[in-house]
This record gives sequence, structure tokens and C-alpha cells, in this order.
Amino acid sequence: MTDHHDDYWIRPADQDIARYGEFRLTLVQPPFPAPATTLPDHDAVRAREFAGSLLAVEDVLAEVERIEAVDRPDFATRADLDLVSVGCWGTVTEVNDPALACAEVDHTLLEQAEALAAGFPGAVVVGSATVDHPTTYGTHVIHHPGGARLFGAGWSGEGDWLHDGSAHAVAEAFGIGPGALAREGVDLDAPPGSLYWQGLARLALLSVTPMHRGGRVLSVFRVRHTEKTTGDLEDTWLGGLDDF
Repeated sequence: MTDHHDDYWIRPADQDIARYGEFRLTLVQPPFPAPATTLPDHDAVRAREFAGSLLAVEDVLAEVERIEAVDRPDFATRADLDLVSVGCWGTVTEVNDPALACAEVDHTLLEQAEALAAGFPGAVVVGSATVDHPTTYGTHVIHHPGGARLFGAGWSGEGDWLHDGSAHAVAEAFGIGPGALAREGVDLDAPPGSLYWQGLARLALLSVTPMHRGGRVLSVFRVRHTEKTTGDLEDTWLGGLDDF
């Protein structure tokens, strides 16, 4: 008998994932900056509720394990594409979902970030997702509740990126000074295809919350993604399309 969980999938559960990548979205609610040592323990109940609220998720089927935040769930076969990890530590919520890297028509990371910014108007939202082809395709978002926004998506090193917002405005909004930018290797004047997006995202998060992820716990959930998202996951991670 076929599990309803697999109804949307075309590829078999044991098919190997063809590409590698990273995908993380973090929501930080005020107060800013969060005191350095006061983040509470992981709230698994709230994490499950948050997972179920994601735009790409149709249903949360089960919590399958808890892992340290510096680790990641299995990411080797098609079945692993329905594993979503969520950490809820008081004012900080982190999501790791391979669907965030999908960019077949729309950019899932951007859509989810904008939804969170609208739903939590006083919060910081920061996310990055990459998919490694011969070159890397990246999608990056940084939202500051004061109004500064930055979005970029495209192939690493290339010039035709989708881009909106100002890196300088984001750095100013988060109070990131020249010294911190230089130490992190972030050049705010670099073109989008060469900007060190992950470094800028890390500095933004460091300005509002403790970033020590060692020792923190994430819940790993098996979910049913929406039908559209399932198709996008197949194309993105299983070698369906050669280009976005």
C-alpha cells in the first residue's frame, strides 16, 4: 500500500539526492539585543506549531528526532527532503527546510521571509539558501523591522542577479560598523553576485541575538510538503532541471 505521505512524489524514496546545499531561515523577536545568556531551552511543542505554519508545509506527520543545532538531519535520499528541523529558543526561531532553496518559479525563501516579516512586524528575519551546481545558486534575505530590506538571488560570481534593497542600509540598521565588516570579509560595495551574503547575515544576527548554536537543540519533523513544493523539491535536489 502507498503511504499518503508519498502521493505527491514521482521519484522513489531511496533515490539519491543529486545536489548539495544549505538552507536556513531565522526569526528573531524583540527585545534587541537579546541578553547573551538568557535564551531558554528548546520548545518542541512550539516548534511543531511553527513547522506546520510554514507556507511550503501541508502537514506535520511526526517528530522523528532531536539533534544539536550545529548538526543537520540526514540529507542523502529523496525521503530526506521531507525532513524539516525547527528550533524555538524563546525569542529566536530557526528553520532548516530544503524547500527554502527552491526557486523554480518563485523564491520560496523570499516568500516565507516576507510572510514572517508581515506576521511578526517587530522581528528581524534573516535567511540564506544555496544549491551547488557547477556554480552555486543562492537566495538571501535580510529584513530589519525598522524598514531596511535586502534580497538577492542568482548564480555566484555572475552579474544578472535579482536584487532589491541596500547593503549599506542594512548594515546601518543593524549597527554593523566598518571594523566588523572588514573582519568578516564583507564588502558592501561588491556586486550582488560577489557579495559575501552569509557573512553579512551572520553579522546582522549577531547584532540582535546570541549566535552560539552549540548545545542548542532542534526538533526534526517529517512533513508533507505541498504538492507544488514537492515538485519544486524534485527539480531542485534530484536533478530535474539544469537551470532555474
